[in-house]
Amino acid sequence: MLLFGLSLFSEERFLKFYFSRLTVNKTGRYADEFPYVSPCGVEMNFLRCDDRPFVFTALDINEEFWLVGNCRKKVPFEAASLCMFPNGRLYHPCPLDAYGLVKSKLADQLYPNFVFDSSGFPTHFLWKGKLIKLSNSLLKYAG
Repeated sequence: MLLFGLSLFSEERFLKFYFSRLTVNKTGRYADEFPYVSPCGVEMNFLRCDDRPFVFTALDINEEFWLVGNCRKKVPFEAASLCMFPNGRLYHPCPLDAYGLVKSKLADQLYPNFVFDSSGFPTHFLWKGKLIKLSNSLLKYAG
């Protein structure tokens, strides 16, 4: 297995458990302050983040999946779905709330594989020897 950007926490099992239950906060409690929640038995773990709750921290280029939050939670990697927002951050679709953030260090490693148009907008991504056209479908979420 070849991984980019991976560093493991000792709480890996907890993180996988936490992320597998993370969802949009529809509890009716604290939704403005904490837009996400991860239920744990009778407890509710409320979450607020600066950007996205799912952060892709590693990419397995052989099996083509992301690892989320420094744990073993996996999300399939789709090169055509990579999307660079005007803020310069790199995003990819995920099962929670439409899309997740690619960790900066990992995005820096992927950056040389992007092809840009004359205005500096990413249009293609070089993946495993193939030039893939980016859908940029996530741009509808850019603020």
